[in-house]
Amino acid sequence: MIKKLIKLKLLKFILIGSVSAAYALKRYCDRKNEVKSKKDKKPSLTR
Repeated sequence: MIKKLIKLKLLKFILIGSVSAAYALKRYCDRKNEVKSKKDKKPSLTR
């Protein structure tokens, strides 16, 4: 029973870690794309 509890706790930590890593990667990619889209926009030449 103790081994089963340890396995479940490890599985929980792995699951939480993978979800948080995926979220951090998504935020990083979104920021990178946002900066890239700002660079792609050309400034208007209106006076």
